[in-house]
Order: sequence, then C-alpha cells, then structure tokens
Amino acid sequence: MLVFVVLFWRLGAPTFWDPDEAHYAETSREMIVAGDYWAPHYNGQPFFDKPALFHQMQAAAMRVVGADELGARLVPALAALALVAVTYWFASAVASPHVALVAALLLTVSPGLFALARYAILDTVFTLFTFGGAAALSVAALRDRPRLQWIGYVGIALGVAVKGPLAIVLCGLAFVSLIVVSPALRRPLVALRWKTGLALVVGVASPWFVYMYLRYGQQFVDGYVLDENVRLFASSRFGNQPGPWFYFQILATGLLPWTGLVVGRLIDDVRAALRGERLDALEILLWTWTAVVVGFFTLSTFKLDHYVFPAAPALCVLAARAWVDMGRDEYSARHVATRAGGYLVGPLLVALGVGAGYFLVLRLDLPREAIAVPIVITACGVALTTYANVRGRMRLAPPVVPWFGLVALGVTYGGIVLFVMPALEQRKVVPDVARFVASHADGGVRVASFRLNRWTPALRFYVDRPMEFLEGAREAEAFLRAPQPFYCVMRRAAFDEFVAHGVPLRIVYQRQGMWATSGRALWRRRESPAQFVVVTRP
Repeated sequence: MLVFVVLFWRLGAPTFWDPDEAHYAETSREMIVAGDYWAPHYNGQPFFDKPALFHQMQAAAMRVVGADELGARLVPALAALALVAVTYWFASAVASPHVALVAALLLTVSPGLFALARYAILDTVFTLFTFGGAAALSVAALRDRPRLQWIGYVGIALGVAVKGPLAIVLCGLAFVSLIVVSPALRRPLVALRWKTGLALVVGVASPWFVYMYLRYGQQFVDGYVLDENVRLFASSRFGNQPGPWFYFQILATGLLPWTGLVVGRLIDDVRAALRGERLDALEILLWTWTAVVVGFFTLSTFKLDHYVFPAAPALCVLAARAWVDMGRDEYSARHVATRAGGYLVGPLLVALGVGAGYFLVLRLDLPREAIAVPIVITACGVALTTYANVRGRMRLAPPVVPWFGLVALGVTYGGIVLFVMPALEQRKVVPDVARFVASHADGGVRVASFRLNRWTPALRFYVDRPMEFLEGAREAEAFLRAPQPFYCVMRRAAFDEFVAHGVPLRIVYQRQGMWATSGRALWRRRESPAQFVVVTRP
C-alpha cells in the first residue's frame, strides 16, 4: 500500500507541470508520430538536450498506455520502483537483510523519490542505471562475485544512454577516489576488469552518439557536446544560480525526518577516524559515492535540485545502517551522535505537523478534510517521542523498522495527492487554453505563443500541432500583422500593449490562473492571478 500511494496513486491525474514534463512528453510523442526513434525532435526541430534512450522508453510506454500524462509518467514511476528493489538488493548483499529492508523503506518515502517518480523526466531512470551499475560493481568487488561486474558495466552504459557521459564521470570519480583513500577496497577494486568494462560501456552506449554525429555533424557537436555538457557545467549561461551550500540544503530537506540520524552517523564516523579507528569498507564506499555526487554538481555553474538524486540510495543505506546499529548497540559511545540524531526524529515530526497545521488553517486554501494530515504527522511525532523516552528508561530496543516516520510520510504524500494536487490543478490555465486553440484552429491556421516562458512546452503538448514561440516584440508584431489567419496565446498585459501600438487584435478566449507552479497559488490571500488570452485578427 505504501509503495502504491507514493509511486502510482493518481499518477496520471494532474496535467503536466511546468516546464520539463511536457517538453519530454512532447519529444517522445513526436518520436511516435514521426516513426523516428533515434533522433529526438521537439516542435519539429532536432532536440539535442539528452540521448534518446529515455525518450524511447517513454514513447514505448505511451504507445501501450496512451500518449497522455499516465503514459509519460509510467517509466519514471516504474524506474523508481526498480530503484527501491536495487537498493534492497545492494544493501542485503553488502550489509544485512535488516539494513536492506529499512533502506528500501526509507528510499520509498523519501521526498525526492515521491516527486521524481511522478514527474515525467529522466532522473529516476538515470539513477536506476547509474547507481545500479555502481552497486553491481561494488558487490562484485566486496563479495568476490566477479560476474556481477558485467551487469555493472551495462548499467553504467545505459546511464550514458539516458543522460550522457555523466554516468561514466560519476562512477569513475567514485571508484578512483575509493582506490586512493581505502586500502581495504583498493585490491578488490583494482582486480576488476576495468579496461574491458570501459570498452563494454563505450560499445553499448556509443551507437546513438555516432548516429547523431553522422546525421547532424557540427550541429550535434555544438548543441549536445558543447552546449548541453561543457558549457552547462563550466560557463555561466544562466543567472541567479544558488550558492555552494545549495545541495547540502536540498539533502538536509530531502532526508527529513531522518536528517539528524544521517548527520549523527557522519559525526560518529569522523570522530572514529580521528581516533584512529578504521571504518569498514561499506561505510567508506557510501560516503565516497555521496561526496562525489554532491561535490561534482556543487562545482557546476548550473544547479537544479534533482541533480543530486543519485546520492539518495546511498544516504538511505547509511541511515538504515545507523538505525540498525543504534538498535543493536544503542548505548555505545561509538553511536552517541547517531543516538542524538535518532532522538530528533520524533520532535522533527511534531514540528513538521504543527507547521503544516498552521499553514493549513491560516494560510492555505485546501479542503477541511486536509487537516487530518498534520494531525497524523503530529500524532506520530508525539508517539515516537514518548516511546523514545519510555524506552530509554526501560532499556527497550528501538523498533526494528521506523514505522512512526514511515506512516507520517505516507500520510503526507497521500494528502498531497488527494488535496494539494487537485487544488493546484484548478488553478492551471494553459491546458484549457491549449484545448480551446486545438478545437478551433483548423489546418490552415498558424498557432503561436508570446513570452509564455515555462508554460510553452505544456501549451505545445496540449495544442498537439507545430507552433511558433515568439519572444521578441518585433518578431511577435510581424507575426500578428501578417495576413495569414492565426491564434496566439499571451498574457493580457502583452495584448494591451500590442493594441496600444495599433496592432489589430481581438480576444476569443481568456482565463485567470497561476503564472508559475508555486505553493503561493494555494494561499487564501494570494496575489492577483495572471490573465491569459487567446487572440486573433478582428
């Protein structure tokens, strides 16, 4: 039930969020329409952003389920489920079935998995292949199971086919770092057949890159190799980027309510290392993988919160080890910081529940029934805090599985699906506007948008025909004054400005709604909604 609620319940109900979901879905749908499954296109133009494998998988799901929201989101949701299974397998192989169970459950209810499994982009698929490949190589080395390394190399190759050479970079940096810093891991890792494995990765992943270069030449080199990789990482193409602590804040939030447990584990490990104690190989491996993922993306000039999701499985295994070790030897001085972090889980749930209740009662415009969610979260936090204090006095062992936290997060996600998403859906405008255009514009009518920014991909998907995306005022005025019939979607302020400049226009459809997806859209006293209009010639 928990897995179903987090990953699949009402998966296809919301229309696409802005902007990436619709962009990926439209690219995959154009694959189906064109019958060209090797060269991704968006709005009829070559799309060099990412390799083709994710779009091929998404297109296959859309052919089976339908070219709609459910079809577009099915692959990320199934990949998230497979990632949970891979995390369980990995932790069971290198730690214990108990650690594996806790790690899989913690990953299942992690905010990152919940969000990305329901968002039609490639991050869960990339993490499945890349972390899965690294996990197979790690088990091959740590447990002397050399045949598993070939599965690991194939996994990394599939990661390359989803998101590019980044998969090789992350895994390469992680394993080179492990060979340098860990004598215990050096010999088994060096014993793997890395040269043959790298050749296998290149052989499996390279056909798409070779095909695209032969088909598009320098255009592909400029669009994919330089723009989407080198310049995106090294040059300041986008302003207002977050600072160097951004990903630490993301991970601290994404690990709630177990953030203190993981931080405590890190403190205990650092204290042990400073005392000269040798950390076990698995602990070093997990921290190194996390450090490489976070460090690499911190150095990038372009940052998005979901980029560090590949660190989530390793952090969940670390949290699970901390929970299990605390239960086995709770009062050991070795786990003093871990124990303190564990005691914070209950109070954190209470704080989250009270905070959510405050916003729900005083700030958010949600159904009254939604108050059950913060009540359950607070009750779980109070129960866990009470049990921890009683257990401490009676010397009882911690629960085998952190059920209070799991229940609280499960109810939270159920509330988001049941109350928050439908409320946001009512305030979305672009899908309705797009359907109006699609139903009124015949084949000879041009369709365009003017400065819709993040909503342009959703408009393109729901209009379901080629469009012109107008950004400059002169370009737009030339389009609006041309003799051919048209429909153009814009904000009301832009319409007023064009009319003031003498451009003959009339409004044929208008809607009010949110300009960008934000929690502010649910506030009782929210800002004036944006006015979207469809205009044509008088």
